[in-house]
Amino acid sequence: MTGLIIGVIIVVAVLLILVVLAQNPKSSGSAGGLAFSGANQLMGAKRSADVFEKLTWGFAITIMVLALTANIVIEKPEAGEGFSSPNVEAAKEKSTLPSTTTDTTSTSTPTITIDSAK
Repeated sequence: MTGLIIGVIIVVAVLLILVVLAQNPKSSGSAGGLAFSGANQLMGAKRSADVFEKLTWGFAITIMVLALTANIVIEKPEAGEGFSSPNVEAAKEKSTLPSTTTDTTSTSTPTITIDSAK
């Protein structure tokens, strides 16, 4: 399911790129809209600009909604499972706390001995 949502996000993103490139630039004299100038001739400059603006907003909102949906759909570990990583497991194996021994017969401060056998 997540793969399907991500695939749709990619398709909508490509369509969004094409629509943004097809929009008429604000400044005159730029050759930005030459490839899609037929849309202006077919619908008129004002109506095509409105359509492109609505498509841009629609595609952008669609991408945001699909991204949030993908985040909800992605399987997360259960509360008891926790996070598993090979690096975390290796760090847990290497880390050992030093052994502490206290002498209960004397009134001096406890001594800490570090086992350096490794």
